[in-house]
This record gives sequence, C-alpha cells and structure tokens, in this order.
Amino acid sequence: MGDYSFIKKVEQMIKPKDIATLQLLAPFSQFIPKKLQNKVMNESAKNNPYMGFVVEPYSVFLCYELLDLDWAKKLIPDGFELIQTKIFSDDEPKYYAIFGSFNVHTSAFWGTRLEVNIIARNKKNNLLSWVIIDYDTNTLSHDVSKGVVESTTEQALLTTDYDGNIIVDIENKDKNRALIFDSSMINSKVKIMDKKLWLEGNLSVGYGREISQNSDDVFSLKFDPKEVEKGFTIPLEQVKVTKNTWFDGLFRSEPEQVVYFPYAQHYLSDSPGYYSEIKNEEDMIKQYNQLDLDNIPDYSAASHRKSMKTGIIMNAALVLLLLTIILFLAF
Repeated sequence: MGDYSFIKKVEQMIKPKDIATLQLLAPFSQFIPKKLQNKVMNESAKNNPYMGFVVEPYSVFLCYELLDLDWAKKLIPDGFELIQTKIFSDDEPKYYAIFGSFNVHTSAFWGTRLEVNIIARNKKNNLLSWVIIDYDTNTLSHDVSKGVVESTTEQALLTTDYDGNIIVDIENKDKNRALIFDSSMINSKVKIMDKKLWLEGNLSVGYGREISQNSDDVFSLKFDPKEVEKGFTIPLEQVKVTKNTWFDGLFRSEPEQVVYFPYAQHYLSDSPGYYSEIKNEEDMIKQYNQLDLDNIPDYSAASHRKSMKTGIIMNAALVLLLLTIILFLAF
C-alpha cells in the first residue's frame, strides 16, 4: 500500500460547508469594488497560501495547432511570448491552443470548467506556461478583471457513459460560444506526456491579456510528478466535435491531439494572490517532498465572509446617503 498522506491532505482542505458559504455569498460580490475584492484575496492568501485542488477522473484536452500567431500574441499579456511545445514526448513541437474540460472540486468551488489556454513562455521566470485566455464554468470563479463571479453558464457537462464515451457539452449562450464533442475511449493508448508542458507548465499558470489586465502574475501547483507522467491518446477518428465556436480562425478546425486522464489528479494550488515562485521541476519536487502537511492551514472562507459583509454595509450606507440627499433636495 502507498502513502496517501498528500492526497488525504488535499481532500481534507476541501470542505463542502465552506464552498456552500462562498456560493451563497457570491451574488453580493457585485456590491463590492473589484479592487477591494482583489485586495481581500491578497490579504487572505497570507493566512491561506494554499488551496486543495482536485481534477476528477476523465479530464479531457483538445489540442489545436495555432494558425493566426499575430492574434494569439494579442491574447496573452506582454510578459509572455508564444512557445512551441509537444503534447506527448515523441511529438513534433507546435504552437498550441488547448481546450481543457474537467470536473473539479477545490477549497473554493466545485463544478465543471472549460479553460481555453495558449501555451507561452513567461519572460519573468522563463518557464513554459499555460495562459488561460478565457473560460466558462457552472460554478464560482475569480479573476482580476471580474473579481468573484458566479457561473458564466448553466450548460456545462462533462461525463462518461456505459459504452466508454467521454461526453462534453459546455455552452455560453450569452456570449454565443460553445464546445460540444464526444469521444470513444475504445482503442485509446497510454503514452508518455511531454514533461515540459504537463509538469513545468503547471508551475506557471497565468491569465490572458483581458482577464488579467495585461499582468504576468502566475500561480503554481505542487504535486506528485506521476500525476502527469502518462495520459491516454484518443485516435482522432473517434473524436466527433459537433461545435466549437471559440475564437474562429485562431487555430485549425480539427485538433492535432486529444488527451484524457482516467484518474483523479491531486494538487496543492497557490491561493489567489499568492505565488510559490517555484524555479523549475527539481525545485517543485524538492518543495513537494519537504511539505509539512500537518502545518499547512486549511483554506478558510472567513475573509470572504468579512469582505461580503463590508460590501453590503458600504452599499447600504451609500443608498441611505443618496436617499437623504434626495429627500433634502425635495423639501
């Protein structure tokens, strides 16, 4: 039997009670200025530097070769530059946009998420990076431009069936964009993943130019390297993409590779506002092996509850002031 202490710690940090509290309070975030929200996040990270982050089984990635490199450059912050990468260890390097669909439970949210990534190099830390240029989800999210927000779409499905199919249907009708596909896992094969993309890339995850407000800030994940050592490749003839209306013309019409992981992946993620500053693969493995799991604090929603209360009080005070002025002017 293995030592599951890291996995158990990550799962222990994920409390449905806290997630429910954050979900309940999320609608009130609209009353709080985004700068204040981000400040609260940064302050919270001092006491809660890490989140439990679990990608559930059957996460799936459609990997498209980029066509319009000039457009791609405009979608990533100035602190990044496009870089070619391989998906599997024996591939030829190409410029990629990668659609990652996964069910996830974390210390802060629980649901289904689609992330559209461009692979780039972070000029500050020189690491290959996944840059999330946009996303859709049926649960909570946070980024600098929008702060804490509720789901971007109600239609977000990733599941499997008895015939061995992966089924994805994620649609945002308000923004007229969707990713709908299904894929049979029959005849899929285990392959060695490209370490630079799947390991190093998770040490430097950033956001696109618009949602980061052109920031090169990133966050890191700590994990057992075996989590991303092997994945399953699906023959392209077994992949049926019914609809992909994201960024028409940015990438080729058909994916180059389709990858899935049939097991849960457990990560210790930096909280929003905190960055571990991991230098490379060896540094991450060293930090992972030296983790003092017993002294890592559980993620707490207390600071978020406080910020929501502050926002509500400030909003009520502002409304009362405006009503007082109106009544004074009326009489």
